[in-house]
Amino acid sequence: MENFNAIYCDFDGTITKEDSVNKFFEMYAPENWMESEKLWIEGKISSRENAIIQVGLLKNVSQKQLDEYINSIEIDDYFLDFVEFVKSKNIKLTILSDGFDLFIKKILERYDLDIPYYANKLIYKDGNFGIEFPYYNENCDKKAGMCKCQKVKENSFCYIGDGTSDLCIASKADLLFASKNLHEYCKKNNIKHSHFTSFRNIIDTLKEGNIKNA
Repeated sequence: MENFNAIYCDFDGTITKEDSVNKFFEMYAPENWMESEKLWIEGKISSRENAIIQVGLLKNVSQKQLDEYINSIEIDDYFLDFVEFVKSKNIKLTILSDGFDLFIKKILERYDLDIPYYANKLIYKDGNFGIEFPYYNENCDKKAGMCKCQKVKENSFCYIGDGTSDLCIASKADLLFASKNLHEYCKKNNIKHSHFTSFRNIIDTLKEGNIKNA
């Protein structure tokens, strides 16, 4: 296994089977929520600006709808095994997300997991939403709502991710596991990484020390 004692992991689309934020907008925001999403992906606006626009579109969502949605979020079939494996190796696991803290908090509570996390703060009151950015860094290269790079304190670390919010930190990780859009980005830009489709792949790779570029 690589010589590191810290693993940082994305949440939406990585720990969860689907991007729980995007799916939430698909269900409860008007169709034009994708307009700002495309601008963000194209680099024309920041993820912070995108989140403000999209959250502002959410109207009249009941507490029941919110609770039912969060309860419907599924995690990777092997994530709990991964947590136990990491714990057995005394490796610190931290979740870094440019998504919503409320979703992460409820999922961790569901599985009785004590994992530190950093994310944007989703505020819900009387059917409407607001958002705050307690971890915004004005010097962030990607102008993310939650600057993932600033939360990493170790000189050597492993990162696990799948998408656009992971592009900056991915290039700084000593060991990188990438899937979906992040995997394609790494291939295109010759960033050394190990491709995964589930946390079973990550467990097996770490056990075998079989780290190779995908």
